[in-house]
Amino acid sequence: MQEPTRDDWFSAANDAWDAGEHKKALSLFLKAAAAGEIHALNSVGYFLDHGIGVRQDSAAAREWYRKAAKAGDVAGCANLAICYRDDGNFRWARYWFERAYSKGDGDAALELGRLFLWEGPHKNHRKVVDYLTKAVAAQYVTPNGREEAGKLLKSLGRK
Repeated sequence: MQEPTRDDWFSAANDAWDAGEHKKALSLFLKAAAAGEIHALNSVGYFLDHGIGVRQDSAAAREWYRKAAKAGDVAGCANLAICYRDDGNFRWARYWFERAYSKGDGDAALELGRLFLWEGPHKNHRKVVDYLTKAVAAQYVTPNGREEAGKLLKSLGRK
C-alpha cells in the first residue's frame, strides 16, 4: 500500500473539516504541513486563530500564517496582514496585504484602500482610490469585497 501524499493529507483534512470533525481535520492539516503542503500551513494557523478543534492561540496562529506566507501561500499573506492590522501595526499590515494583492487577492486591495483611508487627514487620497478601484476590477475578489470597494469609491465621489 502506498504512503499518503501531502495532497492526500490536505484533501482528507478538508473533508474532515467539512464533516465537522475538527480535531481530526487539524491532525490531518498538521500531517499535510509536515509533508510540505503550504496551504496546510495557513489552515493550521486558521484553526489556532479561531480555536477550531484546539484552544485558541493567536501567537501560534501568527507563526503558522508567517510560515504559509513565506512559503508563498496568498491566504497566509492576507491572514498575517489581518493579524497586524488588528494589532494596529499598519506598516506590517500594508506589507503583507501588498504581498497578497501581488499574488492576485483582490480583497487585499480593498484592505489596502481601507488602511490608507483610515490614515485620516494624512491619508494618501490617490492610493485610497487606486486600491479601491483595483479591488472593484480584480478577477479574484469576493462579491462582498467588490461591493464594499464600490461603496467606498462612491462615498469618495468616484464611480
